Amino acid sequence: MSEPQQGATGPETKDDGLTPEQRVAGLLTLLDVQPVPGEERAFIGLRKPGGVGRVYGGQVVAQALVAAMKTAPEDRPVHSLHAYFLRGGDEAQKVGYRVEADFEGRSFANRRVIAEQKEGVILNLAASFHKREAGRDYQAPMPRVDAPENLPTVAEYLADHPDCANPLTLRFLSRPGPMEIRCIGVPPLCVTEPMEPALSFWFRTTAPVRADQPLHRALLAYASDLALLTTSMRPHGAFRYQVASLDHSLWFHRDVQADDWLLYQIASPWSGAARGLSFGHFYDRAGNLVATAAQEGLIREVEPREE
Repeated sequence: MSEPQQGATGPETKDDGLTPEQRVAGLLTLLDVQPVPGEERAFIGLRKPGGVGRVYGGQVVAQALVAAMKTAPEDRPVHSLHAYFLRGGDEAQKVGYRVEADFEGRSFANRRVIAEQKEGVILNLAASFHKREAGRDYQAPMPRVDAPENLPTVAEYLADHPDCANPLTLRFLSRPGPMEIRCIGVPPLCVTEPMEPALSFWFRTTAPVRADQPLHRALLAYASDLALLTTSMRPHGAFRYQVASLDHSLWFHRDVQADDWLLYQIASPWSGAARGLSFGHFYDRAGNLVATAAQEGLIREVEPREE
């Protein structure tokens, strides 16, 4: 649910003819970066098949995280990442990832990742890894919301509210993908009047993910860029804008299963100065807080085009 013009998908709207299993397998292939032969801690991330325009930010964050995880000790799962988006990525190009091993301690390890295309560096990411330890637990309780089975899919909501968005947005949100999303209330990009800067939705992959925990965490990182920025725009209603993610942070609190329902609860405390700030919390169906996200992004109002 990033902006259509940001390049999460292109303008093509026909069904791709793939099964849910094939779409999920394609996403896993996209995120699982491959080593560059003969180079230490260097990886290549594939381009999204059929992608047009700018690369979806969650893709670059997830690929950079996978590159970092491939160089970290296996007994230390990632517990946090912090990224800065420097340039818009080009969907027509693969992305190169260089990883620096800045710290290797007894309990923690740190990795720094530089994501590059021909135009230069597009993202910097730092990730921290922590050996599993026992500790006293506390978490904010999960909000009371409807179960995903009782909620419409985004496509079903759009079918019932065809006037909530422009044709490009309608096609963008209706396109089948590797993740199923069920919103509580008005989906992002469908806001026609000012409303509370908050959004909650359930999501999961559309088919089982037969992969180890690192790729499940990469899938959550991929999804963490969904709707954070647009939530901070909801109080302003409908207007023309240019948006771009500026920085992105993510903390993992527990193991995650991306192929089971996860609730993403987002709230924005502030927008102004052509920027917006949002925080998000991920809960599993048992009510466990599994991850927390934060993002600031550019929200630049643009003048309507003259007819």
